[in-house]
Amino acid sequence: MARLVHFDRPRRHPGRIRRDAGRSPNANQFNGRSAGAPEVQQIWRRSPPAARERSAAQAGGGCYDAPVSGEPHIRKVRPDDVEEVWRVHVASSSDLAARRGRPAARPADAPVASDARAGLASDPDGYFCAVEEERIRGMVSALVRGRVWYLSMFFVLPGDQGRGVGRALLERALAYGETRGAEVRCTWATLDPRAQARYVMAGMAPRWPIYRLEGDAAAVARLGARVGLDARERELPCDPGAAAKLIAEVFGHGRADDLAHWRSDASAAVAIERSGELTAFAYRRGERIGPAAGRDETALLRAVAAAVNVDGGGNVTLRVPGACASLLEALVGCGFRIGELAIFLASRPFGRPELYLPSGPILY
Repeated sequence: MARLVHFDRPRRHPGRIRRDAGRSPNANQFNGRSAGAPEVQQIWRRSPPAARERSAAQAGGGCYDAPVSGEPHIRKVRPDDVEEVWRVHVASSSDLAARRGRPAARPADAPVASDARAGLASDPDGYFCAVEEERIRGMVSALVRGRVWYLSMFFVLPGDQGRGVGRALLERALAYGETRGAEVRCTWATLDPRAQARYVMAGMAPRWPIYRLEGDAAAVARLGARVGLDARERELPCDPGAAAKLIAEVFGHGRADDLAHWRSDASAAVAIERSGELTAFAYRRGERIGPAAGRDETALLRAVAAAVNVDGGGNVTLRVPGACASLLEALVGCGFRIGELAIFLASRPFGRPELYLPSGPILY
């Protein structure tokens, strides 16, 4: 049997990239090269050479911002900036959705996401905003988890795009990763071509798509019937230490602070064990599923199936990387609908991406 654990909410508590793309201490890491192969030196560029930037602008492709006259004032985001910074995110995201003929993902007065506050608390030195005439025009947030630098959010107000604001912000975010000694750069990106060009020039290559999947009650029920849980697997309290160890195996870092935030934000969670060992867990936060991690693809699928069926199921959403092929196939086969598409880019592969379902685009 699999039992569901409902967590009591704990009290909330108020770079130079190394060019030796060395192996992770994780023996199971997929690093994209065979054992014993020579390490390849990589050259990072924070922004395109001037000649290339001019040629792109002349071609009308809009790949890079034009130089801004009078550099914007870039500073760290303060706690009392969070509401205004979030408005930049919502306005820019809504503008992109409108240009692509989609409805806005959030209303203009949407409250600040708890993940955004958690990111600022964990990496205050990686949160920057661009200020002009006492108004925040753009923002960027970068998180460092172990050896991984993750570009969490990067938005500029629609009327200020194409003026060099984005370039200046990204420079600061990249420098933060260098200062922290990160070895891998990655991000969850929209399909906006200007943003894609920036990330490629920063050394990140497209790795796999990320699908937003939506499941109604019928699809959720079909998944539960398809997967099931047998007597060898039972739910157990999701011990923070065991969860951190499992996250470290699949991601490369234990992420204790992120796990504490997710526990405080979760409405329910399931953890699966076999022979007394934790093999998978999944968090449910309202209608959102994630993060989830497993020691193998079967365990991950079972944990996700149990999480979507919490309290009788109902409508749920997940963000599923294309690397999670078995999970993706099972969900689509049970009637989960594919929504918007995003792309995961990274300077090189790391961890076991097929065994990790991200929490969402802000904390991954």
